[in-house]
Parts: sequence; C-alpha cells; structure tokens
Amino acid sequence: MDTLQLASAAQCLKPLCQGKMLQRVDEWPGGVVLHFRDEAVALLAHRAPLGLWRATRKDGQPPQSAFVKQLAQRLKGFRLEELSLPWADRIVRLDFSRTQLSKREDRISLIVECFGGRGNIVLLDDEARIRLAWRWDNLEQARPRFLPGAVYTPANDQGGASGGPLQRMAPRYRPWDEPGQAALTESLSQGPHGCRPWWRLRRAGEEITYPLVIPGWDVVAEIPWETAIALPAGAPPQDLAFAAALAQREAQQRKKLDNIRADLARWEDPEHYRRMAHALFALPDAVHPGGPLHAHDYTVDPVQTLSIGVPAGKRLHQQAQWLMGQARRSERGRRQAQTRLAAQSAEWERLQALRISWERGTGTMDLLQGNRPLPGPGKASASSAPVPSGSAPFGQLWLDGFELLWGRNAKENDRLTFRVANPWDLWFHVQDLPGSHVLLRRPQRSIPVPDSVIHAAARVALQQSQCRALSAEVDWTEVRHLQHRPGGGPGEVIYRHFHSRRVRRDDQA
Repeated sequence: MDTLQLASAAQCLKPLCQGKMLQRVDEWPGGVVLHFRDEAVALLAHRAPLGLWRATRKDGQPPQSAFVKQLAQRLKGFRLEELSLPWADRIVRLDFSRTQLSKREDRISLIVECFGGRGNIVLLDDEARIRLAWRWDNLEQARPRFLPGAVYTPANDQGGASGGPLQRMAPRYRPWDEPGQAALTESLSQGPHGCRPWWRLRRAGEEITYPLVIPGWDVVAEIPWETAIALPAGAPPQDLAFAAALAQREAQQRKKLDNIRADLARWEDPEHYRRMAHALFALPDAVHPGGPLHAHDYTVDPVQTLSIGVPAGKRLHQQAQWLMGQARRSERGRRQAQTRLAAQSAEWERLQALRISWERGTGTMDLLQGNRPLPGPGKASASSAPVPSGSAPFGQLWLDGFELLWGRNAKENDRLTFRVANPWDLWFHVQDLPGSHVLLRRPQRSIPVPDSVIHAAARVALQQSQCRALSAEVDWTEVRHLQHRPGGGPGEVIYRHFHSRRVRRDDQA
C-alpha cells in the first residue's frame, strides 16, 4: 500500500473501531492483528501485502511471540480513540486511552511503519517515548531511532505532506504527463475516497486495486471497499513458527559471521611476521633488555626500518624463531577462518533465500531444519526428509520436523547440554542409569511439541543408554532446570522439575 491507499483504508476502518475496547492481539506474518468487539484490524509492517487491512475475527489463537505477548499485556483495557496517518510516508498511528478507577486517564500510542524490510511496530507512552519495539536498534548503528526510552521520530519525510497530494502516491502509479497530473489532482481535491468503491486497474501487465481511477490505467472492475481492504488469505500458524525459527537462525548466523570476521582481524598478515623475523636474523644474536627494537628490513626495496617488540631477557634469534612460528600460525588461522567464512556465508545466503521464499508464502520448516539448499526456479522440490549431516559433532535424528541430538560420551553430553542447548529445549535421560543426554530442539518456547515426538525422543534416550532392559523410565525436562552436579565430572547433572515416561525399545508410537 502507498500512503493514499493507507489513508483510504484508515477512513473506512476508523468508524468501525473507534471507541471500542481492544480484546486481543494476535501474531500474523509481518505484523499483528488487533481484535475489537466486532472488528479486527491487521497492521502489517514487514511482509507483503503491507499496510492496513480489515481482518476476519477468529476464535482460535495462533502461537504468540514475546513481542506480541508484551504488546497485548500493555494494551489491555485500552480503547481506540484515533486512527490516523499524521506523517507522510506510510506511517499509521493508533491512539488508545483508558480511564482508571481514580478517574485518571492513561494514553498510549501504537505506531506502525509500513516500510517492508525496514518496517517497525512501536508502542509509545503519553510523552511519545518508546516503551516497546518490534525491532530494536543498537548504538553501533549510524542513526538509531528505536532505543528504549528514546523519543520517537518518524522516518525522513519523503514529500507526502509538503509535496502535494500526488506525492502520497507510489511513484510508479503517478502519471508523468501534465494533463494526467492535473486530472488526478482535481480528483484528489474532491474529498475522501476511502469508503467509495475501489477500482481494479491494469497497465502493461501490472494490476492494482486503488481507491480512484488513475489516468493511463485501464479499468478492469469496480470493487466494494469492504472487499478491497479485506486481508488476503494469510499463512497458517505453522508459518509463524517458521518465521520465528528463521529469525532465530539468522541471529545465530550473524553472530557466527561476526566471530569469524573477528578471528580474521586478529590474525595479522603472515608476511609481516616473516619480515620482522628476517630483520632480527640479520642482527647479531644477543640478549635484549626489552622494549621496541629498530631493525632494517632488507627483503624490500628500498630498505625499511621496522619497530619490533622484544621481551626482556630474550635472545634476538630466539624471538625471530617465535615470529616465524607466529607467521605459520597466522597462515593456518587465516586459512581456516576464510574456509569457515565461505561456508557460513553460503549458509547466510541460504537463509536469505529462505526469507524470500517465506515472503512469497512458500517457505517450509523442513527446508529450514533440513539444512538443504532451496530448489532453483523451475526445479522440483527436494524430498521432505532432512539429510543427516555426517560431520555433525553429535548424534542426529529428525522427528516430524524437530531436531534431536545426543552426545556419544561424557564430554559431548556436557557440551550439548550446557553450551549448545537453549533454555527452552527439552532434555531426555534414562532414569538412574548412565546414558547419553538427548536434546529435542525447539525454535521457541511457545511452539508445542506433540506427544508422539516426546515419546519417540524418550525411546531414543533409552536406546542410547547402558540399560539392557526391554523397557525403562526416562526423565525429561527443559534445559533451564538442569545444573552441574557439585564436584561431579563432565555430563553429570542434577534436576528437580521433570516428567517421567516408561518406554519400550520396540515401541512404535
């Protein structure tokens, strides 16, 4: 939606929701859905179609992210007072109020920036300070706008309010000839267009739904405004789980890339170490009192003088040998880091392709968890069964889209439980007997795990234990309830909050 479409949709939705109390906030791909008494309004800031839409009220509630849960809690008991577009560039503002028993009136505002990948949803207090944001900035960014407690400032005005009504339209919709612009300006000056019929227009193969007829576009059909601003069929709840898992994987991948780049920056150029070593070898071997030593580098033309730090009491040729070893270590470290960087960069590109696939509504959880490349245009999709990684440091299995990992020895158990696992992952272990730590990965805590998957994971824990019986009790709990046994060795844990389940080796359920 451009600003004119947003303004037209707001004109229609405002009388339907104004003065009504907010009852519920739901997650939706790219935004949220606000449920009022008789109406539901979708605010989509990130995923196409962007903008403001009239949603269908539903009784069931999809999985909620942490942001949506906090937003619903803070907006509880508030009524919608105003729905407007006070700024030019696709920024929707919803003002809410609530009257306390003491007659004090609380005010709060919800800002939705419908910018696509740069979009954000922000909750402001009565002083326009940011209390909650969908996407927080950090202080390392050049121009951070979304910081806790900061006064909200809209994005740069791109001419909507000050550049005339034509500036409220997307540039590709505007007529470029003067007669067309004059006709459109006159049509726009006649008043609100939102709750009149909209039009389906077509030009050069492109088709849009717009609140007025644009000169140079062919009219395909006249559409009631209720149909024009109705939210298109959205993604099922599992798409929300896919979006949460994808965001988490992207954050992990960014951290890996930053660490690898830090490793590359830590290793200096190996040739620099060799030059310093050759300069020291050219000097008589002697014990240095410590500090910087100035020596000539004869390996370059013209000869240069290098400042070399030598520890006190160390012989110069001994320091030169250390520098040659440091050059070899630097070469090896840089080579390994570059190999890791290439592999992790390829994984980052795969995640970005998955995001594009999700934007188009074709992303699936098995593609994300299976660690496989996406099929190219015109190619058939790969098998839905994930390909196990032979180089994985742990045992690995996939159960209905959930990743299952287990350690093969005490050190792997310890690393899996206390370094790899998330606090909300599920941990399984056979009761009172030695065995592997079995970890069931969950993208986030709110994603439910089917009982059949829990039963299968418990059976794997039995099979990976030293129990020789046909059946046994298996304990399972969230990783956050585990801690090292005081004075124990690697992989020895204690836990108090847990569930138990008896499973058999030959169970199929």
